[in-house]
Amino acid sequence: MVVLCSQYKAPNLNRRAIQTVVENKMALAKYRVVQLTKEELLVQCKDDDFEQWGAPTLDLPQYQRKEQLQRETPFSQRGSIFWALVDKADSDDSSSDSALVAGETVLCCHCESHRFDCVVRRCSGELERGYSHHIGSVFTLPAFRKRGLATFFLQEVAKQMAQLPGAVASVLYSDLGPTYYEKRGWRLHPSQMATLEVAHPRNLMTGNRRDDGGLTLTGLFLDDALDAFLKADSERLVRELSSASFDGREAFVTLPTRDSVEWQFCIGVHFARVRGLDELPSCCGAKASEDAFVLWCHNLKEATLYIVRTRLPEPDATGDAAAVTCLLLRAALEEARKFQLKKVAIWDPPAVLLHDHVRSQLEIAVGEREDSLSSARLFNQGGRGDEEEGARLLPQWLANEKFAWV
Repeated sequence: MVVLCSQYKAPNLNRRAIQTVVENKMALAKYRVVQLTKEELLVQCKDDDFEQWGAPTLDLPQYQRKEQLQRETPFSQRGSIFWALVDKADSDDSSSDSALVAGETVLCCHCESHRFDCVVRRCSGELERGYSHHIGSVFTLPAFRKRGLATFFLQEVAKQMAQLPGAVASVLYSDLGPTYYEKRGWRLHPSQMATLEVAHPRNLMTGNRRDDGGLTLTGLFLDDALDAFLKADSERLVRELSSASFDGREAFVTLPTRDSVEWQFCIGVHFARVRGLDELPSCCGAKASEDAFVLWCHNLKEATLYIVRTRLPEPDATGDAAAVTCLLLRAALEEARKFQLKKVAIWDPPAVLLHDHVRSQLEIAVGEREDSLSSARLFNQGGRGDEEEGARLLPQWLANEKFAWV
């Protein structure tokens, strides 16, 4: 049967669907994304999300102080952006917060992004140095949920982020399962974690920072020496990204720095101070050499010592790699015990943790994380967002470790 175009009428369902789409677009058009710069607006954001991420372990002043401490770090001062979705005033389409008034302007959605040095290897083998913007604390006021605002907000943030100078990637860590952010352009990556329970009998043997062969560990601290140490480690990561093992694939690495480690480390110090501990965390890791080290942060809220960056030797037949690995892990267990933490956790666990000698000395469980799922999107060269991201092979993520978490 042939139906003339002039006589055809769209089914009511289609018309309703089209009308709904149009209405949704019109509703979203009344909002704009702004970059918050006023301190009082940043405080308002933390008032909003206090129940989500502050309570019950901190009261509101303690939570606000924690956030202030992080904002004041060199890492945050250098490249952090605080984003919000607000109702448009008149025809204002700018990203400025100059007209916003704390306590009066409703921040319907808000989040923050933190800038890491990043290197992307394109399929051609070309290396592109730039920045990866890592998104955290995504929050929507309860009254504005289930309206599509969070999706719209993140899409707009991603568009603006792609235009920032040197932007090559964006990362976030999903607490909403494996598909929510995948559908919004941040592709899910492997999110493995190794865990050592501090109280397990096999993990109770006290470490002394020296093995039977005379190998001695040196403590690491947030000082100029660590800054230089991590700069060398970062350049080594870039060389690894250049190797033939990544031929024909897109790959990227976020680079660890002293300042980015400090941004996480200061959280543990604040919690220790709030809890009135006799001693505050000061040591942030241990090293045997440039080839064997662990960096950690104290998460008192989760009772976990997180290894945020590690370089461990490849397994070998002699057992030397396993011996130094056990020595470093026992130092981490000792640090966790010192601050009454219940476990040590390592993201993207290295292969040596599965070595028979290591497993015979320490009880280590390896599995997929249930939260903070690693998710990333790469921007095209020239700073454009990649509209065909989902059609490409999943880029390889080198050093997908906890130092990059926000």
